[in-house]
Amino acid sequence: VCAPSPDPRRVFVALGFGFFAELSLPEALRHLERRSSLLQRLSDSLTRDGAKIRAHIRLVLEVTPPPFPGHAPSPRWPRPQRSAPPPPRACGSCRGCRSPP
Repeated sequence: VCAPSPDPRRVFVALGFGFFAELSLPEALRHLERRSSLLQRLSDSLTRDGAKIRAHIRLVLEVTPPPFPGHAPSPRWPRPQRSAPPPPRACGSCRGCRSPP
């Protein structure tokens, strides 16, 4: 975005939640380096957590015995029952009334 700036030695930096700070160029660079470092550490932490979860899933799949041959696996929770379709509209209109025409 091109726009005139009254003082090009100072820039506005988004801090989050709609807040901005007017910083000099060295201050802005220092802030962005710290923010980048923080986000990199967060990314590394989430990557490690995801790897642990995948390892646990693989472990559970390896130790869980396969189902008996010829038998379908039983569901571990009850499946929701399908309800009957609603009765047809008495008047046939698209407004959804159930009264006779």
